[in-house]
Amino acid sequence: MRRSVSEVAHELQLSPQRVRVLASRGLLEAEKLGNQWVVNGIGPDRRSRPGRPVSAANAWGLLALLAGEVPEWLDPSVRSRLRRRLREPGWVLQGLGSSQPRAAVERLRVLPVDLIKLEDEVIKSGLSANYPELDVLPDGAMLDGYVSRQAFEAIDRRLHPLRGSSRPNVVLRIPQHDWVLDQGARVPVAVAAADLLHAEDARERRAARDLLLKLAG
Repeated sequence: MRRSVSEVAHELQLSPQRVRVLASRGLLEAEKLGNQWVVNGIGPDRRSRPGRPVSAANAWGLLALLAGEVPEWLDPSVRSRLRRRLREPGWVLQGLGSSQPRAAVERLRVLPVDLIKLEDEVIKSGLSANYPELDVLPDGAMLDGYVSRQAFEAIDRRLHPLRGSSRPNVVLRIPQHDWVLDQGARVPVAVAAADLLHAEDARERRAARDLLLKLAG
């Protein structure tokens, strides 16, 4: 399916100039017809039924591959297919942005003193992870990261946070797959970027998209 630069820019929420740069660098499937770029490979997987989201397991598999690891929980044929799809950065971006939920997300409000206590209990992600590759400033007032279900329940019992707060200062993500829980103090940068794809701030979303396109390319 061929798409114009303006269509792809609107879909990915990038500037048309950025889409042209990505196309010229080979980070999008595209060809130049005369003076105009035409982009291929952005849209639903032709081998899947329309609108079918990437499964949570496959989304985690994509992120593991982007982090340079092997997603052993996936069938070898699935891993091979995902490796091929990594050559289509636009598909990777759309797949991660519209996949089945990779984690249950709890938005909490805790006391500032409790926020400090949680620092060492969470595998940091998003703006809490502080990656130079993400062109956004870290947010010291917000703690964003991953914990196991057991760890979340222990935190809930101990701190009695306000759950579902409209002004959360902690976002805890309970993953559908435990691969991300074995990543040390912070998640791989691809995971942090994927978590920012749905951020409220447009600049954060743009930085996440740019980084994922670069990693996939």
